[in-house]
Amino acid sequence: MNDTEFETLLRESSPEVTTPVGLAASQGRILREARQRRGRRVRVWVASLGVSVLLIGGGSAAMAGAGMETPWGWVADNVFSFSNGAELCFAGMQVKFEGVSEDSDIVREARDFIATLDLDTLDTSQAEADRLDGNRDATDDAGNSSPVEMSDATIRQLALSETVSRLMWDHLEAAGYPMDPSPISFYTRTQGCNE
Repeated sequence: MNDTEFETLLRESSPEVTTPVGLAASQGRILREARQRRGRRVRVWVASLGVSVLLIGGGSAAMAGAGMETPWGWVADNVFSFSNGAELCFAGMQVKFEGVSEDSDIVREARDFIATLDLDTLDTSQAEADRLDGNRDATDDAGNSSPVEMSDATIRQLALSETVSRLMWDHLEAAGYPMDPSPISFYTRTQGCNE
């Protein structure tokens, strides 16, 4: 017996299969439901993908910035903001370095110190008083009295920056790091404080 004879014998000996009544309608319903589920499954998959991207991206940004993102596109070591009446005074503070790596002891020490300062409770009264006295007693190139006018927000922002800078240098010196010359510098950038 060859393959052709075997197939013929098998086909003839098998029972006849009849199509059940209403199979076409049932088949159409099953296909419609599958298409609806596939559309819903695609929408759920796309929504899940979007949420995942937001969570991962947003989480990464939050971890990278820890809430210290600035309007200028860089991450600060510490930030402060307050209302100056007209708008929000915002300042980002950053430790910069030259000639040493970002993970050197002095850079990490300075950044950690700046990051842990609570700028809202920092006493800047002496720096503010010094700034007001300096502005009132200012003179021009000829030695004539020329008081400097500054908004309260500007004075507060400058006093805070000066206080933080002085505290950082005092801390690093007390920790035994070289101060002259120092491989790091302190940088503050502001927005909305000069009104």
